[in-house]
Amino acid sequence: MRYFGWAMIALGVAGLFWMVWRDQFAAPSGHLYGMADAAGEAAYCLAVAERIREITGGRSDPRLERHIDEQIGFWRSRATGAIGKGRAALARDSGAPGVNEQAHLHLAVQDCGLRAITFYGHRFALME
Repeated sequence: MRYFGWAMIALGVAGLFWMVWRDQFAAPSGHLYGMADAAGEAAYCLAVAERIREITGGRSDPRLERHIDEQIGFWRSRATGAIGKGRAALARDSGAPGVNEQAHLHLAVQDCGLRAITFYGHRFALME
């Protein structure tokens, strides 16, 4: 009877390990906004920064404009070959029913900036 209890515990632990191992394959891509690769993610972030520039027209706070310029420069070099995919994905996300475009852009530019800092190690001049 005692061995039966230990066997059930071992089976339970083995089952938990198997379930964790199996779930690793269902994980999200790891790129912002569900983009398939790093170039797509960079293209999305570039599209966000360019859309903000389009809305502000360069007439907002000069510090914000310098930060947007720096984000555009940073993401443009990484978005080679995927710029169209990034723009299409941004249009899909910001044009979805019930989505406030400016709120989405506000959050997306923050996510992209944090991604540049934490993942790529970029140091924005404005934040020095």
